[in-house]
Amino acid sequence: MPAFTQAPVLAQNPNPRSPLAAVLTFATSQPVSGYVAIDDGKRVRKIAVPQSVTLERSIAVAGMRPGKPNRITLHVKDAASGLYPGAEFIYTPPSAPVPGIDFPPVNVKASAPTNMEPGFILLSVRRRPANRAIWWTEKQNTFATRWSMLLAIDEDGEVVWYYKHDSRIAGVDRLANGNLFFNQVNFQSTEIDMLGNVAGSWYAAKRPFGPAPGAIPIDAQSMHHQPHMMPNGNYLAMTANARVFDNYFTSETDPDAPSQTIPVVGDRIVEFDKAGTIVWSWNTFDHLDPYRIGYNLLDPYWDTRGFRNHADWTHGNGVCYDHRDDSVIMSLRGQDAIIKVDKTSGEIKWILGPHSGWDAQKQRKLLKPVGDDFRWPWHGHNPRVTPQGTIVMYDNSIFRARPFEPPLSPSQCFSRGVEFEVDEDRMEVRQVWSSDSPRDDKLLSWAMGDAHRLPHTGNMLVIDSFCFPRQDPIDKLGLIRHSDLGWDEWERNSWHPSDFAYWARIRELQRDDARSVAFEAYVEDAHDIMGWEVFGGLKAPTLGPAYTD
Repeated sequence: MPAFTQAPVLAQNPNPRSPLAAVLTFATSQPVSGYVAIDDGKRVRKIAVPQSVTLERSIAVAGMRPGKPNRITLHVKDAASGLYPGAEFIYTPPSAPVPGIDFPPVNVKASAPTNMEPGFILLSVRRRPANRAIWWTEKQNTFATRWSMLLAIDEDGEVVWYYKHDSRIAGVDRLANGNLFFNQVNFQSTEIDMLGNVAGSWYAAKRPFGPAPGAIPIDAQSMHHQPHMMPNGNYLAMTANARVFDNYFTSETDPDAPSQTIPVVGDRIVEFDKAGTIVWSWNTFDHLDPYRIGYNLLDPYWDTRGFRNHADWTHGNGVCYDHRDDSVIMSLRGQDAIIKVDKTSGEIKWILGPHSGWDAQKQRKLLKPVGDDFRWPWHGHNPRVTPQGTIVMYDNSIFRARPFEPPLSPSQCFSRGVEFEVDEDRMEVRQVWSSDSPRDDKLLSWAMGDAHRLPHTGNMLVIDSFCFPRQDPIDKLGLIRHSDLGWDEWERNSWHPSDFAYWARIRELQRDDARSVAFEAYVEDAHDIMGWEVFGGLKAPTLGPAYTD
């Protein structure tokens, strides 16, 4: 049985970025492993103490109920002995901040913990002024881009952990070691532990913002949207790059508009190792037709990110690895397509999306829809491969057309989480689940969004990230309704979705015909003065390394 050479001590995390966590420190006479049990009065959760040759240990304890006493018990063992209690504490973390402009309000609408996937919902939360980014003042831009938060809520919807960052966080991934890995809109990727300490950081060496002190450079112009860790320990990333094209489009609605020479942004998918070396890449410019365009091509997305007057051609917004056949699956919002690529050959295996506009070679890669309930995703987000081999993604479903077809109005569109089954032999795709149903409270999420099939219950986690107002703030005056909203962000003489206060909805739905709600919460400003975005999220069994008996 190991002896403690330094008695266990539990203290509040000294890192102010993550104040609800605590640090458990101790030292033993020989290497140990085990777990920390957290009893918050409602549930007991376990965080692994991984095996290590280090005798002095520092363990992050996260997931405690804030402002209330939690019983924390350390259990350890060495190579020769079984588990035994090493120490016990009653610890009361600080209370969570009062919701306001610096802390998101999480309003729980429904919670049935016995029907939920065990664990925590992790969210990537941002804030914004209620107007278009191209009109933000310098102070508004700072308010929006120099703040973000990762948030963990338990089955009751209570915030039990958060991490405050000074740059906008996009997608977040949970690594096998329990750490979190996320991308920032300043084209930097960061890994942190649950104390908020940086465990690694990488940045796009050619980004317009200059070097990132202490981070490892990647040979890229940008790193954006959802990061993904591969089984070999490397990372997949979307890295947008620009090329100049002649005779390019100046309108998404008028095919006869005069053309011009313009820089165009497309996506390069890269795999890089921890040293920052790119070991594989796939560039959309080398495989797709840059003159096949989608709506939002001319929006100011890249203008607000350091690339002035650049067209947004592919707008990649999610990438994942399929270990079954060593392939990569990506979402290209601007192409209204989910594309699977063989890593070895670089060949496109299939394309999931509307069939219009593809050249003859790509037409042979198009998946044929099967089933009466099938609906194409439009401007979708962040596909993932489930353990069952299906594809789960978020379908923003805006426009529901390609240039130069007239788009549907916002009032004719609604967003959803959706799951597809692909038969690669038959080149067919079937819709096997969708969050929309006749009973569903339909809404429209302009961008972002997330969907997960959860491993234990089969429940579906669906995050509607960037939602239109359920009722326009001035609708009561009879001045504007959803049907009057336009899609053109540059158009100053009409209303645009970004003119209003966005909000987010987080739901865990049971996998039954009724899509029974096991959990539902809104993140929204009580007065519709500012907007809240929840870029995406995930379900984590524990906040730290998972322990299995």
